Amino acid sequence: MVEDGGGIAGTVMGKDGIAVQSYVRISDSYDIETVGIEYVKIVDEIRRVSSMLHLGEVEEISIKANDTAVLFRIINAEYFAAIVLELKENIGKAKYMLRRAVNLLRKEF
Repeated sequence: MVEDGGGIAGTVMGKDGIAVQSYVRISDSYDIETVGIEYVKIVDEIRRVSSMLHLGEVEEISIKANDTAVLFRIINAEYFAAIVLELKENIGKAKYMLRRAVNLLRKEF
């Protein structure tokens, strides 16, 4: 899901907090599963509010914090994909690659 470079970690996770697959760059000790579990609550809340306000389905969520960005892309009602990358990296390219990966994953789910 993440090309070799600025990608720190990635996961495909269910809204129950169980990771289907995860990746962490060898040089990092990043806890992507805890990040996914904690952020799944926020993703669900954003989806609920978007529905309540009749704004449509949430497709993507981006969070920037300190030196990292966390990008989420909804696969379906039960699953999402997330990647974590350094802010110095090309976030636009990461969003594009995540969108492509999720389009492929939708066929599998």
